[in-house]
Amino acid sequence: MKIYKRIQFKKRELIKLRQDFDDYIWAAVDSSNYSISLGDEYLADLRDCLLMKRSQPENVYGIGFNLETGEVDYVAQINRRNPRVGMSGKLSEEEKEKIDKLLHYFFEKLPVYRDESKKEEEEVEELSDTTISI
Repeated sequence: MKIYKRIQFKKRELIKLRQDFDDYIWAAVDSSNYSISLGDEYLADLRDCLLMKRSQPENVYGIGFNLETGEVDYVAQINRRNPRVGMSGKLSEEEKEKIDKLLHYFFEKLPVYRDESKKEEEEVEELSDTTISI
């Protein structure tokens, strides 16, 4: 399954993601275009999804994201093909900050990103048969 988003995930969608992906998601992100493609596909396929949506190759990075802890794994094979990164595959701190900002935007409703004061206000919604895959 592949998912492409340019807007924040709703709480229902996040519940469904956590059920479908066992708390760990592979994602291709474009911080300049504020778009994300994620799923259980190969990262190259997720990258191609963003490229088809008019992202530039030098703006697309591959990551792994833990929905439970919020930890981000910046090491991905597709990062080595990025002209800005080179064969080392290591992202600069500036690129990591952009990706973190993007992830915070998309996954703002995850418990790991919520403010402690807002946790008590929110209640778990019933999960409907909502499909968000492309």
